[in-house]
Amino acid sequence: MNSGLDNVIQFFEKNKKIIITTHESPDADGIGAEIALKELLDSLGTKSFVVNGDPTPDKLCFLDVNSVINIASDFSLPDDISDYSVVVLDTNNFVNTGAAYTLLSAHVNEIFIIDHHEGGEDYIDTHFVMVEASSASEIVFFIMDHYRHDFTRNAAQALYTGLLFDTGGFKYKKTTPRTHLAVAKLLSTGIKPFEIHERIFDINELSAFLLKSKILSTVEVYLDGKMILMHLTPEMLKETGADFSQGETNINLPLSVAEVQVSVLLKQDVEGPLKVSMRTKGDLDVSGIAISNGGGGHKNAAGFKSQLSRDDAKKYVVRQIEELYHYK
Repeated sequence: MNSGLDNVIQFFEKNKKIIITTHESPDADGIGAEIALKELLDSLGTKSFVVNGDPTPDKLCFLDVNSVINIASDFSLPDDISDYSVVVLDTNNFVNTGAAYTLLSAHVNEIFIIDHHEGGEDYIDTHFVMVEASSASEIVFFIMDHYRHDFTRNAAQALYTGLLFDTGGFKYKKTTPRTHLAVAKLLSTGIKPFEIHERIFDINELSAFLLKSKILSTVEVYLDGKMILMHLTPEMLKETGADFSQGETNINLPLSVAEVQVSVLLKQDVEGPLKVSMRTKGDLDVSGIAISNGGGGHKNAAGFKSQLSRDDAKKYVVRQIEELYHYK
């Protein structure tokens, strides 16, 4: 049996009151994994809540059919909060859950990590970290399948959406036969993949389109055309009325250019911290840059928060990526 699976089974046997959370600015993978895991815990007779630091993006609200997701700013701690433990999904650092960490960290009993990002190797022996998995949703599927859980369409839709999103439509390198076997079982519940794909990748609001145009207008080219850097600012969000989450996905656009191997997006939500997101093609591994700055991610997709000014952060990340190419 997988050691991570052993760990999570023991955790579930020991803890009958659990709060589920994911990283701040939750995405389809974190949210999908949360909703499905909540369903599993309900079936096991475990009392559970889902509490996130940030609201669910409008585009993903269709996943929360039963309105199980609470937001930390509006969540009242139960009187027996000290009896609860926490499952952290899709990040290997509880701190990365933002306001959820602030709310819960001083009160809860135990923390358990379920994650697939590089940088979590220290947790492999005691938690469930599977860096070869495509997504947290794939790991949660694996857990639910072990329990022979009868997937509802709600859980299947949530996990399929997480898999679809975190594999970029099943095109990233961590997409494996195991991923597609999970997809086959999820599709057997009757969910409609074309509708989910349309919601995630094809349908956008006018505000998101206008935001994309503003982000693309900031393109800066480095490394003889191998790297493109762009900006997403609070001012852009105010001018267009778009959500921060609608701008984040634009980081992938430069990678459609044949010569481009690195895309960087310096992004900042209204009143939020400056974040550096990096995407790469091929063997260029940016996870080390992210991890060394307190962030995390994958070889080809990673990021971190920066305390620097926007201009200094730009200079820093350009210099770091130049060093990967051995530029002087």
